[in-house]
Amino acid sequence: MHWDYFPKAAPRPKPKPGKARKNFGETWWGKKWVESLSDFEYDQRMARGRAYARAEMVKNFKVDEGNISAAVKGSMGNYKVSINFNKFSKQKWNGIIKKLGNTPIIAGKLLNNEMPERIDEVAGCSFVPNEFKAKCSCPDYANPCKHIAAVFYTLADEIDYEPMMLFKLRGMSKESLFKEMGILDNKEEEPAAKKPVKKGRAKKKPAKVNRAEQATKKESNACKRKTRGKHR
Repeated sequence: MHWDYFPKAAPRPKPKPGKARKNFGETWWGKKWVESLSDFEYDQRMARGRAYARAEMVKNFKVDEGNISAAVKGSMGNYKVSINFNKFSKQKWNGIIKKLGNTPIIAGKLLNNEMPERIDEVAGCSFVPNEFKAKCSCPDYANPCKHIAAVFYTLADEIDYEPMMLFKLRGMSKESLFKEMGILDNKEEEPAAKKPVKKGRAKKKPAKVNRAEQATKKESNACKRKTRGKHR
């Protein structure tokens, strides 16, 4: 066996219909995330990762506070990918919340489900993570490997769809941020207390007796008995 031998790379998966020339990071925030990957731009594994993303080989994509997990379908099976991002500390979040709350135009756009482009400037920090730790269960020694790269580009798609996901990557969900800023109340109205139902059968109220009707029925029954007696 030659030590300089490298196994032949598996063929790239075919893209899903309509995604052969798909660009990743089509919105302002999606582009910002793709730009953060520029250090790996010329790595062949990134190109293969784009091919995997276009073929929708990334499954079970899940975003939690500060990390992403996914399964990527490879040539030899499914590989587990996890990416951890640098979360803001509680103290830093408190400062961010105060600054955003003191800028009504920013708060208004957030409430309207818009991610303002100048929110970084107002908050004094970048919400697009520029440092992360990634792991993959595949045997490739490189980091990022093509499976991690595929998750990177899938994340760009997710950010295009929901840019406020960036808050969660930094350690706080959109709902929690809104609540802390006082622009969303998650408390649900408590249902009205129901009156306790007594067990057992309910007693029926006695029906009112109509004496006139009773007398009429007695006379009618007496006439019927007399009539039957005459025919015998």
